[in-house]
Amino acid sequence: MQMKSRSFSDGAPIPSEFAFAAMDSGSHITLSTNRNPHLAWTDVPDGTGSLALICHDYDVRAEGTM
Repeated sequence: MQMKSRSFSDGAPIPSEFAFAAMDSGSHITLSTNRNPHLAWTDVPDGTGSLALICHDYDVRAEGTM
């Protein structure tokens, strides 16, 4: 099974238009357009009823790790 996207490249940062917030030089961050990126799967096993995609942003500090 393989997942592809026309919205960003493998291993590259996800563009800010697909994020909740974007870097802003004046105010540190600003709200972004928060668009859904294009995602497509190929070679999904027969009988698959659903897929789950879990994303973890390692740049965001998790609760209790301060």
